[in-house]
Amino acid sequence: MRLSLILTVWALAVFSSPAGALKIDSPAYLEQAAELLQAGRHDLARTYLEPALIDFRLTAGQRSQAYYLRGYSFYAQGMYVSANKDYNRALEFHPANPAALSAVAHLHAEGLGVEQNADLAAAFFEQAARTGHPPALLNLGIAYLRGRGVEQDVDSARRLLAEAADAGLGTAMIHLAQSYRAPLADPPQPAQARDWYRKAADAGVTDAYAYLGFMAEAGEGGEADAEAAREYFQQAAAGGSAVAQAKLGHMHLTGEGAAADPDRARLLFEQAADQGHPTAYMGLAYLYETGTAVQADRDQALHWYGKAADAGLVDAQIRMAYTALRAGDLEAQQQAGKWLARAAAQNSPQALNDYAWLLATSPFEQVRNGQQAVTLALQAVSRNRSPGYLDTLAAAYAETGKFDRAVATQREALTLVPEDEGALAAELQSHLDAFESGDPWRE
Repeated sequence: MRLSLILTVWALAVFSSPAGALKIDSPAYLEQAAELLQAGRHDLARTYLEPALIDFRLTAGQRSQAYYLRGYSFYAQGMYVSANKDYNRALEFHPANPAALSAVAHLHAEGLGVEQNADLAAAFFEQAARTGHPPALLNLGIAYLRGRGVEQDVDSARRLLAEAADAGLGTAMIHLAQSYRAPLADPPQPAQARDWYRKAADAGVTDAYAYLGFMAEAGEGGEADAEAAREYFQQAAAGGSAVAQAKLGHMHLTGEGAAADPDRARLLFEQAADQGHPTAYMGLAYLYETGTAVQADRDQALHWYGKAADAGLVDAQIRMAYTALRAGDLEAQQQAGKWLARAAAQNSPQALNDYAWLLATSPFEQVRNGQQAVTLALQAVSRNRSPGYLDTLAAAYAETGKFDRAVATQREALTLVPEDEGALAAELQSHLDAFESGDPWRE
């Protein structure tokens, strides 16, 4: 039903009644809209909200709720700009609306419909948390735990997460457990971590068994126990945990910790992928790339690598970059640069190095950026002063015309090449010859 039709029906209801009294029941419409949203019927929910939003009898609190509900309907359908507008309208009528505050915070935290801003997200979560809103307590606790938008403070995180856990939020229990493990806890307190994971499991969070499995596998708080780990993973996977399904899939694929069974691995990867688990995307991509338990299919492999890359997995982003580079043209190199930039933003040493190499050595001027290449290469070298990474830094210096630095850096790279890697030494020497001649390197 279009808004014009809704308004017509509403007007008829007003002016055709004996005393001009409204026949619509806006509070009931809000309840109906909330039920429809829970059922995933977002368009129909908005149909009920439209007449309520123009009902002058609504209180400020009810109008705030109406705008929040409509904003959520937009959010659920990926219309984040519209969602942000309605969430902010909700705050105009009720500035302390905790659901709206948390919703706006989430948009800023994830960069959905607005510019990503961890500081602003934390500020909104903090406002909502002051009302005792459990989801806000959870998210502010996570922000303190990870140092996102606020200075990292594990003690404050635990206090906030404990309040959310007392309200029954199993996810808060999961994060509390993690706060007692390395590197967040020094020294780690594995008994506390296990206790909170078990509480989360009792609260219905099946992922908790998976994390208990990881602890058993790593021997946190005792000897490593592969059998106990596998049992935890199986229990979690049977309960629908995508984390455990992907982990078990990898175990059955490699035969490490479980019997080698590629068909079982495929099934588990598919189950986890159906829930949107990025590691499962990588598993399926590998199966299709190698023809393991499925017919080899390059297009399917790229499809799953692409989904993993979009989900933020660095390895997949690097894989997509090198797939693009095989084409060799300008568009392909620009596409590769976008993937490598996303990977480098996650501080992956390999991504920092590989993106710097592309920016320093591309045959296309539109792709090259010597100064950015130097910045990225220096970051990579600070994490791993290897011959290959120093070679990239030297190429970056050469691209900026700093050939003295390029030569000195390349000579250091050559001194670090193992004696049995003659091919690498020859490659690096050819680069050094170019730099000594005053020429940048081009791939």
